[in-house]
Amino acid sequence: MKKPLARKILEKHILSGRWEPDTEIGIRIDQTITQDATGTLAYLEFEALGIDQVKTELSASYVDHNLLQTDFKNADDHRFLQTVAEKYGIYFSPPGNGVSHQVHMERFGIPGKTLLGSDSHTSTGGGLGMIAIGAGGLDVALAMAGEPFYLQVPKIFGIRLIGRFSPWVSGKDVILEMLRRHSVKGGLGKIIEYFGPGVKHLSATDRATIANMGAELGATTTIFPSDERVKEFMVRQGRGSQWIHLDADEDAHYDEVDEIDLTKLEPLIACPTSPDNIKKVSEVEGIPVQQVIIGSSVNSSFRDLMIVCEAIEGKRAHPQVSLEINPGSRQVLENVIREGGALALTHAGARIHQSGCLGCIGMGQAPSTGTVSLRTFPRNFPGRSGTENDQVYLCSPETAIAAAIFGKITDPRKLGDYPDIVEPEKFMFNEELIIKPLPPAETKKVNVIRGPNIVPFPKLEPLPAEYSGEILLKVGDNITTDHILSGGNDVLPLRSNIPAISEHVYERVDKT
Repeated sequence: MKKPLARKILEKHILSGRWEPDTEIGIRIDQTITQDATGTLAYLEFEALGIDQVKTELSASYVDHNLLQTDFKNADDHRFLQTVAEKYGIYFSPPGNGVSHQVHMERFGIPGKTLLGSDSHTSTGGGLGMIAIGAGGLDVALAMAGEPFYLQVPKIFGIRLIGRFSPWVSGKDVILEMLRRHSVKGGLGKIIEYFGPGVKHLSATDRATIANMGAELGATTTIFPSDERVKEFMVRQGRGSQWIHLDADEDAHYDEVDEIDLTKLEPLIACPTSPDNIKKVSEVEGIPVQQVIIGSSVNSSFRDLMIVCEAIEGKRAHPQVSLEINPGSRQVLENVIREGGALALTHAGARIHQSGCLGCIGMGQAPSTGTVSLRTFPRNFPGRSGTENDQVYLCSPETAIAAAIFGKITDPRKLGDYPDIVEPEKFMFNEELIIKPLPPAETKKVNVIRGPNIVPFPKLEPLPAEYSGEILLKVGDNITTDHILSGGNDVLPLRSNIPAISEHVYERVDKT
């Protein structure tokens, strides 16, 4: 049988089981990533395993979520994470360096590798031809200990791309079209694999945007081939030697197939309060907008931000709009500055924030009451922004900057000529800003530093064969991760304290 790329990579990594429908396989994990919100607990779990050093090819710890330091908790967590990284042989990316997905793509992502991360948007790595899966912290801790990651053999959903983008249409519109067609449940139990003649017209970062928001489809992960466009990206990152060509077999068999003609796509927008509540931008034009945020965990690459810079150069943001920029990484910000884009943004009235997730996880940037916020983020669940009854729309950077200029939702095709962004032959970056693992002999001298909010992982007895108890809560449909456990500055700093954070589970559903 001619095989999809996803199956070929997974089969090379199988440690237990066979590729048979409705069966379980255990796969070898090459790389892991964590971020500080979920990573603190993942490392407490890893410590409880009693392992001296991580056993992956590479593990990286990123601080990108809990960046507000309104008291000691987040700062203490960051210090804990840095010393844990030193102790166990892990790369450490400090606060301000950028969002895990963007930075990992820049510095460490390798086609054909498996990546497991304690963040649902780990799937971003699929833009480089990786099998990149978001999982629970304990799964990641076990992977760092050298244990397999177990999953049901997924179906492979092939999406054939034909044509090429019209002006002012980009990768975000592809994933919004997928959500329009297939909903937030359309990817359950599936890997989404893109193929076809249209793929070559998508940059690596466009692919990363689509792969990132495959999580919103409920997919196990998303993958693209590793082709010349991926090679271009890796060469610009100074890592061209790590590139390999990877693709599905010709006439590969997919469990399902759909086709998207990129030429026919129009600018799309996800309306409140779900990523699959999709309309054409032209259908909702004219709605007044008070906040526009571009960047964060998706659409925060050099090309994304330079489109915005070129579109607003010589103009100013509408006086009723707060225009905010969250670069995906320090590298992105440095290169935008080098190309003069930061001057265009600041002169237009934009607020440039540190590289990180920020408003995407409700860590600041809450919109004002009763107003509309346009964001290039992946999610718009109710209240996620930090404002109750919020009205958050999700869109491309092109649509976002059009709204920032006109003060209302506007079809970006009204902005005129589409900017032609030429990326640098080599991106500027400072390799020293990611702290490398210590030599094994040095790690034994490291003491892990714990603040008072960091509570060791509790010692638990093995679960019995049967367990009975009273049902305390029955939830309805459309329960999001935010219903289970909210983001924001009230809850996220408790991620290293299981007794304290457990008091907040499902509080958005039932406060008792």
